[in-house]
Amino acid sequence: MKRLLIEFGFLIIRLVSYLPMPITQFLGNIFGTLGYYIVKKRRNVGIKNLSLCFPDMTEQEKHKIIKQHFKYLLTSALEYGFLFFASREKIRKIVTIKNIEYVNKYYQKRPIILLCPHFIGLDLGASRLSQDFSGCSMYSEQKDYYLTQRLKNARVRFMKDRGGEVFPRNKGLRPVIKKLRAEKEMFYYLPDQDLGERDSIYVPFFAHPACATVNVLPKLVSLTDAVVIPLAVYRVNSHYEVEFSEAWDNYPSGDLEADVIRMNKFIEVAIQKNVAQYFWLHKRFKSQPNMVKGIIYQ
Repeated sequence: MKRLLIEFGFLIIRLVSYLPMPITQFLGNIFGTLGYYIVKKRRNVGIKNLSLCFPDMTEQEKHKIIKQHFKYLLTSALEYGFLFFASREKIRKIVTIKNIEYVNKYYQKRPIILLCPHFIGLDLGASRLSQDFSGCSMYSEQKDYYLTQRLKNARVRFMKDRGGEVFPRNKGLRPVIKKLRAEKEMFYYLPDQDLGERDSIYVPFFAHPACATVNVLPKLVSLTDAVVIPLAVYRVNSHYEVEFSEAWDNYPSGDLEADVIRMNKFIEVAIQKNVAQYFWLHKRFKSQPNMVKGIIYQ
């Protein structure tokens, strides 16, 4: 029965993926507005996150951003069928790349860590990049094995024949390190979630002084001799754009805290280009020094 429900869900997102993107966006705006009013707990998480990051922002401004975020989020959810079913040509049409020369300079010469914050278009951005570049990323295993495999296959379908892989998050970074060392390809790395105090340090994020931030990036660079190339994926009108920034010089610097702060500073700059497209509904600050986990959201 569960398998049938999953297949029915895939049928729905496949049918939706045939709709013109302006229509999908129109529907996403309607469902997003409903979500803003109905899903109060997540709305309040988003408002709290904005309050911590932008203490001078008015309540009206915060609610406007979170309402717009719900619209972006539901639109991207309606377009998720592209990840599974869209042709190469369709993906190339709806996802463009800006500053690709920053990647070409290093690809297959040195391992590359693509530093990608959580914006609403990150999965489609990865799908587009996998057509031109081979590499790896990580995934979270779902409760249902069949669903996990479908998600895994969708993420590698354009690069599987060139050795592209995705590794389960619970296996840690060892497979990623091994692959980067051996093949000098790329790792699509999403660093900006609160994973607890283990392997994290407290550094500022916007105005909040204590954001539990994973400190893995500088260590990973040291272990693989990789170059860090930041990127962000934005929705621009009725398509998505992968925007690369230049590779980082002098990274890691030897100062772990400074290196982690540098990562957060890039994410801040990327967010400021389109605040509403960042994933504000995550409990980004649930870990706090000397506080019960998650109490900041109560």
